Amino acid sequence: MSTFRKICRFLHREFGYFAVGLTLVYAISGVAVNHVHHWNPNYRLHSETFRLEPIPETDPEAIAATVLDRLGISDPVKNVWRPDRAHVQIFLEGATLEVDTGTGEVVWNGFAERPFLFDVNFLHLNHGKGAWTVIADAYSVLLAVLAITGIFLVKGRKGLAGRGGAWMVLGIVFPVVYLIFVRYL
Repeated sequence: MSTFRKICRFLHREFGYFAVGLTLVYAISGVAVNHVHHWNPNYRLHSETFRLEPIPETDPEAIAATVLDRLGISDPVKNVWRPDRAHVQIFLEGATLEVDTGTGEVVWNGFAERPFLFDVNFLHLNHGKGAWTVIADAYSVLLAVLAITGIFLVKGRKGLAGRGGAWMVLGIVFPVVYLIFVRYL
């Protein structure tokens, strides 16, 4: 085995083991956020409707106080907004109350972080910035090293000169063809 191939094997093996955790974070999060049009990958949503007596107050803060009192909610109010004369929205930590003052109907829309998925999406989408940007950039370089060293691990008809090379070409051509069809045709 040539010295070059030995170096590739060493780098691929050692960096490959190191990259497993980060790869799983990005893979799981990638699938989750790719389907954001089907579901919310960060939050579990829950909605419930309550019927109260109509609320005669006109001041949005007074309406919020009345609704919270009638529902027995003691959570602090983050904000109150009145989009029109008949409706008030009350924003709490982890929930929003949509109030129809004329009918007394209150729709409680709550949300809670999805365990694990919220965290891997936080990392994948780099919401933390700072040090995580450096880690994510280093991981990207590491993936490039793994891809390049992996090309040279196998010789012969299963390697770059054969089936492996065909797979590599397909892996390069596929995103190019997709972009051409999606963006330019």
